[in-house]
Parts: sequence; C-alpha cells; structure tokens
Amino acid sequence: MNKLLAACLMAASGMAAAGDKDPARAQLEAEITAADARLFGGLNDRDIAPMKAGFSRRLEFYHDRSGVTGYDDNIAIFEKNFKAPNRVRRIAMPETVEVFPAGANHSMQIGQHRFCNKPSATEPEGCAVYRFSMVWEREDGQWKLLRVLSYDH
Repeated sequence: MNKLLAACLMAASGMAAAGDKDPARAQLEAEITAADARLFGGLNDRDIAPMKAGFSRRLEFYHDRSGVTGYDDNIAIFEKNFKAPNRVRRIAMPETVEVFPAGANHSMQIGQHRFCNKPSATEPEGCAVYRFSMVWEREDGQWKLLRVLSYDH
C-alpha cells in the first residue's frame, strides 16, 4: 500500500500516524497519569489526604463485587483498611492505559492495574490484575476522580 493511501485510510479512521500525537492529547494523558499517581500514592502510602483530595465529593464507585459506593463510603473504607494489619498496594500498568478527552473538563481513562495484598507479616503477598474505567473531572484546576467502574475481579 502506498504512503498516500495509508495516510488517507488512517485519517478517515481517525487514527494518527506514528509519532503524530496531538500535543493537547499528550498533555491530557500526562495530567491524568499524574492525578492517578497522586491518588493511588495515597493508597500505597496509607495516607488518606491524597485520596480525600483526589476523589470528587460526587464520586460514584461501581464495583462488580461490592456494589456502588460514594465519596464518604470510600473514605471510611480506606481509613479502616489503613488501620488494619494487611497491606494493599496498587501497581499501575501504563502499557494498558488509554486516556480520552470527554469535553473540556472531563476525561475517560481505561486500562488494567495490579493490586497486591499482604494479609500479615507472616503471610505471602498475593497479586491480581483487574480492569477499570474511570471518569475524571477538572474541578478548580485539579483533576478529581468522579466515576469508577472496577470489574473483572
């Protein structure tokens, strides 16, 4: 296939040529990646402050096993878990993540992440990979997690 035809097919399908990443899209991906890292850094460090700041007060968290929870529910769950002896950590899997704009102040993020749980100092850590879809909202210049679909557990 000649280069002109390939470029036309890619343009018609909405695909960009390799190396032609839209600067605005790249900036959005960097911002969402940073917001994701701050939020889950709180989980990994057992620090509730980044989680309180990173969740929207209008959070809706849909989990395929535990159902639907909101901001207050999630903060209470994490505060309780941070006091427990088990250690849960989240490992980002950036190679699986895609970020899409959804208007001027919203973004969709889909992908996979690995969660590891060490029940106690004497028990081995177990890890598993789960899928997620998240909607972020820019609120007062900060990206906050607004909606979560956590599934395939």
